[in-house]
Amino acid sequence: MKFRAIVIVWVILLAVLLIPLFRTAKTGERDMVYYNSVVEEIASGKSAPEGCTVLWVSDPNYKADLNTHLKNGSLVMDIVQDGTVTGKAVWSDADEIKAIYERDMFRKGMAIWLAAAVVGTTLIVFIYIRYIRPFNKLKKFTGEVAKGNLDFPLEVGRNDFFGEFTESFDIMREELKNARAKEASLQKAKQEMLAELSHDIRTPLATISATCEVLEVKNPTPDVTSKTDVIRSKVATIDSLISNMMSASLEEVSQLKVEPSDNSSLLIKDMVASFKNVGEIIEAGDVPECLLYFDPLRLEQVIDNIVGNSLKYAGTAVTIEYIKSDSGIVIRISDKGPGVPEEELSLLTQKFYRGAEVAGKPGSGLGLYLADYFMQQMDGGLEIYNASEGGFVAEIFVHKCPI
Repeated sequence: MKFRAIVIVWVILLAVLLIPLFRTAKTGERDMVYYNSVVEEIASGKSAPEGCTVLWVSDPNYKADLNTHLKNGSLVMDIVQDGTVTGKAVWSDADEIKAIYERDMFRKGMAIWLAAAVVGTTLIVFIYIRYIRPFNKLKKFTGEVAKGNLDFPLEVGRNDFFGEFTESFDIMREELKNARAKEASLQKAKQEMLAELSHDIRTPLATISATCEVLEVKNPTPDVTSKTDVIRSKVATIDSLISNMMSASLEEVSQLKVEPSDNSSLLIKDMVASFKNVGEIIEAGDVPECLLYFDPLRLEQVIDNIVGNSLKYAGTAVTIEYIKSDSGIVIRISDKGPGVPEEELSLLTQKFYRGAEVAGKPGSGLGLYLADYFMQQMDGGLEIYNASEGGFVAEIFVHKCPI
């Protein structure tokens, strides 16, 4: 509606400017009716009016003066008296007629240029309103959406050429807003589920700890004490993992805190010792004593994952070796199982990946993924491969304390 009003105003303005200009179209033409009446008056004996020169045939310089006027483009008309041409009526207005004509053409040229300017401006306004302004709105809209402002509406004009196109963007904004609200609701539900799960898990853990105390009181032998110590250690580990799970789910593993610090390498021996009561563990040598840079909880979790996988899937004895280097210690964990297909080795540290050989066995496919992630956060490393003589091997590199 606004655009139509602008067009009407421009058309009226154009008409007001152009109509007076074109009314002067005949300004530069000679009025032959007037000239004929003057000639008739001179032939009847009246005097010539101002601006008109009469050359009589009887004048001695008649021919010379006539030729001069003809060369100058003057208007020459015959004076006829009694059927005989007795002279010439001459108007020397060629320069004036030319000037009037040129002035008239200039005014018409200016009018044409003005009309072109009005039409061009109208076209520009039309293009801006019809095509450019909707895209400017869309640009501002996408900027607000990129900032996360999903409450910023995208106005769609009734005559907008891209109405359906821009409307689809506003529908997308609404869908994104709904998706964000749904995601927030799911996140809240997940946190509530984790809180309930942690409570449900901690309840039997407290029972396990209490049972260990009862066993130690009723049967205080070294064998029972060593086993209850392992159980209590694992209970403490599970309790720490539950605390971490409250702040991050497994799908958001980047939020799991890894806090490496300077620790004695002898802690690794304590971590490995807890497995001797759940499977056949062979330690090839002692842990070299030095200061290493790791998070005890996360390193224990890495070793648990790898050793637990070998005991679960290989079903053989697990050998643990310690190799000292100038930059740290390598913990090599190997079994005598069938190993892993070569094409799957590079996939084992991916999130939720489980090999074809473990189908039907419990597991989430996150053990080695977490192990690799934790070692990276501790400036260490994890390398997995199949041994040439058979079996699966995992090498955990723990870095020495930075100087």
